[in-house]
Amino acid sequence: MIQLGIQIGHLHPLFVHLPIGIIMLAFILEVYGRLKSKDAFNEVVEFTLLVAGVTALLSLGTGWLLGEESGYDEDSLFLHRWMAVAFTVTTVLLYLVKRSIIEWVSKTYIPIFLLVLALISLTGHFGGNMTHGEDYLFMEEKEELVITNIQEAQVYAQVIQPILDDKCVSCHNANKAKGGLLMSTSNEILKGGDSGSLFDTISGQEQALFLERIHMPLDNDDHMPPKGKVQLTDNEKALLEWWMANKNCFECKVNELPKEGKMATILTSLEQDTSAIALLTKDAVEVPKEWLQNVKAAGISVQTLSSTNHLLTVNMASMNAVTEETLEMLEDYAPNVIEMDLGFSNFNNDLMAELKPFKNLLKLKLQHTQVTDDIGKYLGDFDLLESLNLYGTSVTDKLIDELKENKRLRNIYLWKTEVTEDGLAQLQQDLPSVTIQQIDADVFKATVLDPPTIISDRSFFSDSLKIAIENLFEVTEIYYTLDGSEPTESSLKYEGEITLETTANVKAIATKKEWEPSHITERTFIKNNIAYANVDLLSVPNEKYKGQEGKTLMDQKRGSVNFVDGNWLGFEGKHLNAVVELEKKQSISKVSIGALSAPASWIFYPTSFVVSVSNDGANYKEVGRKDMGNEEPNAEVKLTFFDLDITPTDAKYVKLSIKSPLKNPDWHTDPGGKSWIFIDEVVLN
Repeated sequence: MIQLGIQIGHLHPLFVHLPIGIIMLAFILEVYGRLKSKDAFNEVVEFTLLVAGVTALLSLGTGWLLGEESGYDEDSLFLHRWMAVAFTVTTVLLYLVKRSIIEWVSKTYIPIFLLVLALISLTGHFGGNMTHGEDYLFMEEKEELVITNIQEAQVYAQVIQPILDDKCVSCHNANKAKGGLLMSTSNEILKGGDSGSLFDTISGQEQALFLERIHMPLDNDDHMPPKGKVQLTDNEKALLEWWMANKNCFECKVNELPKEGKMATILTSLEQDTSAIALLTKDAVEVPKEWLQNVKAAGISVQTLSSTNHLLTVNMASMNAVTEETLEMLEDYAPNVIEMDLGFSNFNNDLMAELKPFKNLLKLKLQHTQVTDDIGKYLGDFDLLESLNLYGTSVTDKLIDELKENKRLRNIYLWKTEVTEDGLAQLQQDLPSVTIQQIDADVFKATVLDPPTIISDRSFFSDSLKIAIENLFEVTEIYYTLDGSEPTESSLKYEGEITLETTANVKAIATKKEWEPSHITERTFIKNNIAYANVDLLSVPNEKYKGQEGKTLMDQKRGSVNFVDGNWLGFEGKHLNAVVELEKKQSISKVSIGALSAPASWIFYPTSFVVSVSNDGANYKEVGRKDMGNEEPNAEVKLTFFDLDITPTDAKYVKLSIKSPLKNPDWHTDPGGKSWIFIDEVVLN
């Protein structure tokens, strides 16, 4: 009978909010009726108060039974219970007063109503304290825990405790200790609960109590966290298992515990890049191509950091026509600009004020310009400035006092200026972390050029495609190849737009007199002149990496090295089989598949693929296969297309069987573990 009462008590969360809402509704109706002088509202308010009284009784009864369970703080439970009793009694009394026709009784109606509102607020407050903690209503927002170096992180305090605080402590705290278990501190966790220590193995079970509970079926009453609460993620479960497997150390650092394979990847994912450039990248808005084209047409070299990073670098080096209007052209996207090179230009003190909108500058190059100490009053506007080049300018020791406000400054170039040794010593004292670059002028001469950028808004085309190649530096020459071979100064020289009519692997370099050639930049453009009707996946991709399923292989969107970008299909420990249905029967002579390799994340290129064709979708004939073999030891993240030329064959359906290595190779950090293949595109020609 007692057990039945406790089970009925579990209905308390169902009833507890009803009297609150109904009483508030009654109060609003009462006020509205009095303001509008509508006597008809009296009966509505009276009925509403009756319902409020009934639900208050139900809430009180179920709550009282629920309180018989263990795990609640006795003081908090006492306050909540008797406040609930007082609220229920006054609610019923309020209903009786509303019905009364005795004048002096009616005069107590409003005071009692206000008392009811006060009691329901206090009752709810004490109830909230029991379930969420005493500081729930006025708790200070917790500062987000940021891990910048996972190897130096405290395993419990920085990795495990945040998981417990987020998923466990709401049910296991000083006010609500389910099962007699508290989990707010390490001492409480070690003490355990009514069922014993979390780290002990239950009789007949293979796992410790804690792990046993988190791996139970969700519908099991002992599952942790309980059904209805936010559940642990797979990574969080893996971290808890790793911690407990290493003797649940409370004082260890991550670098003191073994971590291999997938666990190393999970731990690395906890790191956050807190550098200025990483934080700015998150907030950077996309820059329209039209705006970039207009700026470049005005003779200003502007480039985004990458196709997905919208931060900008501006190069106006050696320009003799830098004006206020020139700088104003850039103001629309000034917050995106992190680097500005004005070296060897006509830039001067008067133009310095025009840089104020560029508050996110990380690098400012003013070498060999007409600036003087007067620019110091503007430098304080650049809170994020990390590098300042004043080589060959007329600045003196007067500038040092202004520079001390730039706390983030890490590099300053002062070769061939009027700054004295004493000034340099003062600067080093004011900014001990700054590196004062007193280097020979030759450093600004022969160096390595930045690689050129291959520009096109598409990677796939059906007929022809025009591409352009640009370089950040002026007076450079660009050489390129279209067949994937290494470009040299003997290769094709870039003279203007290039028209592609076939699939091409474009590689380019930039060269300049007395400079080292740039690194090679590379981009592949795929011709695809066969239209698809549908792609039917015969293998089911992993739930986390299913993209748009079959459509992912025919959307003409290349995946990036960030394999969670939604453009990849991922298969763990299995092959990929798919059937491509064409819009009409066509002749096929080439099949290409796009794949990713990232061994550190257990992702490898396919080992082979087989192509079969059919005209009826039932009877298939193999027409070709390509063996790529297993990958050699490497740790690179890379993507490529694998091409297979076949004898021209007419077909309506093309079946692909893409073979996975299935397991990590012997040279991997976790040999024999399930490996992945990631495929982003299938191209037929």
